[in-house]
This record gives sequence, C-alpha cells and structure tokens, in this order.
Amino acid sequence: MEVNFDIKRVQDRLLEMAKATAAILEKHDIPYQIAFGTLLGAVRHGGFIPWDDDFDFLLFDDSYDKATEILAKELPSDMFLEDEKTEPKYFHAWAHVKDLKSECDCALFPQDNVYKNHGLSVDLYKLTKIKAKDFAAYRLEQAMSYIDRRKKLGFITEEDYEKKKEVFLSEFKEREAKEKMLDSPEKEILAYPFTYGKQEINEVFPLKKYKFESVEFLGPNNYHPLLVSEYGDYMQLPPEEDRHPHFSKVEFNS
Repeated sequence: MEVNFDIKRVQDRLLEMAKATAAILEKHDIPYQIAFGTLLGAVRHGGFIPWDDDFDFLLFDDSYDKATEILAKELPSDMFLEDEKTEPKYFHAWAHVKDLKSECDCALFPQDNVYKNHGLSVDLYKLTKIKAKDFAAYRLEQAMSYIDRRKKLGFITEEDYEKKKEVFLSEFKEREAKEKMLDSPEKEILAYPFTYGKQEINEVFPLKKYKFESVEFLGPNNYHPLLVSEYGDYMQLPPEEDRHPHFSKVEFNS
C-alpha cells in the first residue's frame, strides 16, 4: 500500500488529541485504559509503533455514556466527538474523537471513508462486563448489530449480509461449545465489541500509568494477557510487508 504523508506529524497530532481526551476523562474521574496498538507501542517502543497512525482507548460500560457526553461538550474546538449524533451514516459500535485539522484517506478500511469528516481519529472502545458463559452470545449480538447497521445504511448487499451472517453463526456455535467447558462460567469478564477479545477483571484493575512518548496514560494492571491474545509474541516485530499505517494519505489544513 502506497503511503503519502509525514508519519511523525500525524503521530504528534494524535498525541495532542489523546492528551486532551485523557485530561478530560481524568478531570471527571472517568476510568480508561490504552489498548491494542497503543498499549503495544507503550510496552515495546515507549510510545507509538513507528508506522502507527491511530490511538486506542478502552472505556467501561458503566461510565461510557457519561464519558461521551462530557467529551462532546469539553473537547477543544479543533476536535469533536463522532458518533450517531454527529454522523448520520454512523455504523461503528463505539465513538471516535475526530480531528478537524486533517483530511485522511483510508485504503485499508474504505468503509470509513463514507463519513463526512475524514480527520485523524482516536478510538473510544467500550468494555462491557458480562459473565464468561455469555461471551459467545455477546459476540454474536455485536457482530449481527454491526452488519445490520451497515445493511440498513445501504453499505452491504443482501448477498454479502447473508454470507457474513452465516460466518458469524458458525463462529458462535464453535465459541458456544468452548464455553460449555469453562471452569468458571459465572465469572464476570470484560468484553469488547470487535475482534474476539476479552479481559479478566483482575488483569485490568487497579489501573496503572504507562509512559507513552513524553506523556503518561492509564492502562491495564497486567498488559501481558491482552497483548498475547491480540498479537501472540508481541515483542517480535512483524514482517516488513505488514508494517504499514491505516491511512494511505493524510493532509493538514492548518
């Protein structure tokens, strides 16, 4: 994938956005944690993965609505909260903090280009507390909700919808069979609405600070299980052909 932008400038702007977001959340005592590529970057690189061009926060379901309401009111004027209230074609299951000073083209996830604002983005994923035995049903519900929204908005055909539905149902049956063998089916876990991830509550809390570039952000108490589940041998760099950003083009308007 051909890339045409200054990754350092992109990361500097993302860091500004993340700092503003975290400062608002911390001011209101709303817990959050860095996650996925952002957490991996903190652990492996002390900041951004060299080719990364997004930023990932996880928020918790019992304070998620409060967090997004406050962010919508208090974000700086050059950012805004992107969700179903501000984007008529919104189909994600989580909100974004979106940049008004940049314009991006996303070749890796072309469906994101349908939104009216194409700026850099900080993801605000939601962690939902459920029982371990309910994880398969939760994943199916989230997956179906996602393709239902995209179908309603006219972004996928009926044929594609049925194919995806068949895949999700097959995955549900496999996961449900595994859940029947759980040692602690009533145990509460934290699940997020994409990939197949979940976290143990005692691995998340108490939250602790991680150095990220020149800043510190909150993260899980034990990062290892999350990174292993997402990346396997996470201290090993991926092959060079897999080291690419999400965006194919980023331009700044100021």
